[in-house]
Amino acid sequence: MSNNDPPRHPVIVYHKSPFTAALPWVAGLIFVTLMIYPFFESAPGPFELCSMISVLAIFWIALLGILITNEKLGTKISVDQTQSEISVHSRGLRTEFKQDLNLEYQNSDCIVNRVRTESVRTRDGGSGTATHYEIHLFRMNRTHELIFSINGFSLSKFKAKRIAKKIAHITKLQHHKKLSEIPQQQPPPSEAEGDEVIQFGTILS
Repeated sequence: MSNNDPPRHPVIVYHKSPFTAALPWVAGLIFVTLMIYPFFESAPGPFELCSMISVLAIFWIALLGILITNEKLGTKISVDQTQSEISVHSRGLRTEFKQDLNLEYQNSDCIVNRVRTESVRTRDGGSGTATHYEIHLFRMNRTHELIFSINGFSLSKFKAKRIAKKIAHITKLQHHKKLSEIPQQQPPPSEAEGDEVIQFGTILS
């Protein structure tokens, strides 16, 4: 295989272990536990102490249950250059990687970053806004398909751009940071702009 030939195996563009994804949640719960630990020592009686420990245990059990049953904690994005395919796999703490998405791309396609916002209802009954930083595969006919999405803090925006650039580099497709950067498709030339139309009665020399 020469240096110009594509690799035979898919190239991993992005990989996040489910254990790494679970760490912030576990760390947050440990922090909360340490914050309320002084209240354990100042509990007026055994009943109050047992009540606080029970509430904390319920939070631990609930969080661990959510993490264990979540089958999309980990994510892997890979590119198969020989088949011209972009694949997205996900897995949980107790499951293996399963394919969620498989897209075929062409040389005329492009990779585009997109920001999407939506209104959400908070737990206290109020309203808020959730921001999603997405990576799309755009076709020449202006149709597009979602490859990957990250929601969260502003750092997710730079992470999405970094992943999109890497996908574009491996697939050798153009990368655009926003929708407005996509060049408009030029309409095909009309018959009048092409070769001269031969009408009846024209004398050819």
